[in-house]
Amino acid sequence: MGRISSFITGASIGVIAALLLAPKSGEQTRAFVAEKANAVAGEAKDFGAGFPGAAQDILQTAQEKGAEFVKAATGKGQEIASQVSGPAPSQPDDELRQKIEAARQRIAAQVAENAEANAAVEVPAE
Repeated sequence: MGRISSFITGASIGVIAALLLAPKSGEQTRAFVAEKANAVAGEAKDFGAGFPGAAQDILQTAQEKGAEFVKAATGKGQEIASQVSGPAPSQPDDELRQKIEAARQRIAAQVAENAEANAAVEVPAE
């Protein structure tokens, strides 16, 4: 949009300058300006008429490429899924459970030992 607004601004400034500095009479200048305005309007209509077709082509190309991408990604996902060997583990590892249980027992024994040691220590009364 920046180019279009710059074009319109520049054209407006040019028209104003041409009207102020024109060596022709007012009637001749108005006829000239009207002729050029009609030419520009016709060119704008021609340009605008071609735009929807170009936009439709771009949209169709984007849809085709998107469909190709989805198809390729789906195929790759299925290929990777078929390469995965064996089912996912469904039961926890027994060895790990045994290690955790042994650690809990050691901690409980240490806590009991510390409690007995603290009970044996007498605190002097003041």
